[in-house]
Amino acid sequence: MLNERHIAYYRRRAQGGCGLIIVGELAIHPNDRPWETVIKAYRPDVAANFHRLTDAVHQFDTRVFAQLNHHGFQSSGSITRKVTWGPSAISDIVFGETCKSMEPEDMTELVEAYSKTALLAKQGGFDGLEIDIGPESLLRQFLSPISNHRGDEYGGNLENRMRLPLQVLDAVQKTVGDDLAVGICLCADEKFWGGINIEESLQIAQEFERTGHADFINVTVGTYYNLHLVMPSQLIPSGFTLDVAEQIKNCVSLPTIASYQTDFPDMAENIIAEGKADMVGFVRAMISDPDMARKAREGRPEDIRHCVRDNKGCVGRINQSKSLGCIQNPQIGHEPLTGEESMARASEKKRVIVIGAGPSGMEAARVAHERGHDVTVYEKEETVGGQINLIDKRPGREAMSGVVRYLKHTLDKIGVPVRTGTVVTPELILSERPDAVVVATGSKPIDKPYPGDYGPPTVINGQDAVKGTYPIGENVLIIDEDGGGRSMATAEMLAEQGKKVTLITSDLFIGIELAPRGELYLGRQRLLQKGVTFAPDIEVLEISGKQVRACDIYTRKTLLFDEHDTVVLEVGNAADDALYQQLKKEVREIYRTGDCVAPRGIDMAIIEGRNAGEGL
Repeated sequence: MLNERHIAYYRRRAQGGCGLIIVGELAIHPNDRPWETVIKAYRPDVAANFHRLTDAVHQFDTRVFAQLNHHGFQSSGSITRKVTWGPSAISDIVFGETCKSMEPEDMTELVEAYSKTALLAKQGGFDGLEIDIGPESLLRQFLSPISNHRGDEYGGNLENRMRLPLQVLDAVQKTVGDDLAVGICLCADEKFWGGINIEESLQIAQEFERTGHADFINVTVGTYYNLHLVMPSQLIPSGFTLDVAEQIKNCVSLPTIASYQTDFPDMAENIIAEGKADMVGFVRAMISDPDMARKAREGRPEDIRHCVRDNKGCVGRINQSKSLGCIQNPQIGHEPLTGEESMARASEKKRVIVIGAGPSGMEAARVAHERGHDVTVYEKEETVGGQINLIDKRPGREAMSGVVRYLKHTLDKIGVPVRTGTVVTPELILSERPDAVVVATGSKPIDKPYPGDYGPPTVINGQDAVKGTYPIGENVLIIDEDGGGRSMATAEMLAEQGKKVTLITSDLFIGIELAPRGELYLGRQRLLQKGVTFAPDIEVLEISGKQVRACDIYTRKTLLFDEHDTVVLEVGNAADDALYQQLKKEVREIYRTGDCVAPRGIDMAIIEGRNAGEGL
């Protein structure tokens, strides 16, 4: 069921100026549960529950639609303890469970389920309905030649493959009448061999329009065969589906919605002005900043906390059955249940010094100032941003600079002084006589992670490789114990410089941390196409000079890597907490945050920065 957190999340987006909210993937049938937390929109008691949501959203003159869906064989019988349904008896590439080929009575039951759920949604106060025929839907599986191998009137040619989706649309429209808008979310291009393509989708869209039952079309692309398109990361260019959306718009008179990688409000304005769509949908952009629409409307686009499409806090968490989050915004998933999202003023104004202007330190300074404190930030480098300044120099990671842009802009706007190029000592801090100190000095690469006699310039860490601190030879061995985007992006950077790169890891495969974020396929593809060699299941034992002695983790067979000019270590960082330890006995109120506590990710750095600011 919808809970208070769901309602608070949607309420906050309405409060931030969103015009239309589409509440996605409401399950219409008991045998459809791809994960435990899917909302059961078919329960008889759901209408009253829905009303709590729709009433909350309607307070802000925002409209709200319900997206009705059945995932078909993209689901799991291990949760429902029922067989999954599909057009043909095949298994899904992700869930791997062979489904039952639906019989006529199953299709009748499905249509009735859509109709009953639509009525409950109407009774729950929704303004409209969207029937999901997108990447994660049974109805798309009927449309697609990839998954529909039937020989009856529901398979074969396009007319037959459209039969069930048209029956559902007709039943839903008759159930709710003209009181609600009824539209479809259409996967207009599966972008996979033998699947739905744009040429066929133009006919599909026109047929839906001819029925007179569809009020709009929301255009999507991709399937579970290419999840990097369904959940696109920063490796996918902005607006990559616009050509598909524009073609659908041009072939029908129905209003069309374009989404996917529309990063900024002005980009959305241009899409509409140029006639490529009638509306533009945002998901992650309004996760990152729920006030995006209001800020744009008020002429304050520079104040928007733009999504950097890192996917770790949103897609990555949801794919691991965790609550929704955002690496930049700790409030996501913890929106206030009622009232404004605001910071409580401190009862006592303090003089606060923040050491370190990475994301953790800047967030701590921002929040401490909002609570009414007098804040000064010290940073040893000439620019703010910390390690993000190295992340965004790697190929495909340039968008990460948006994290720094927002925090720096905010500190500049509220007037928090940031003294860059200042090496902080305990004496300097104590001479300022602060009431409280926040130490956010970050982390640095582990100096000697393996036994042996080695070091620069032949054995260097990933940060030095990105900085160009030392010359790098033509043959490069990267030892990857990061498992994610950092080491792979370092490899891609060196490959683009013409280096011959080999990546070795003790993990089962290169990029093991990227799967939940939807980047695994594309990240590996980019490296392999640039000539990078992968060698998993390897444990490094010792480094001598530039010779790396390792072994196969299963057979323990010794392996020698000695034909490389340069060895790059991407094996983790250690907390840079010396200043904290020195000040701990001298300052009454002291905090440390982010990598200075323990090296982790940007998400934890910003969460801890916020927590420190709130605790002052």
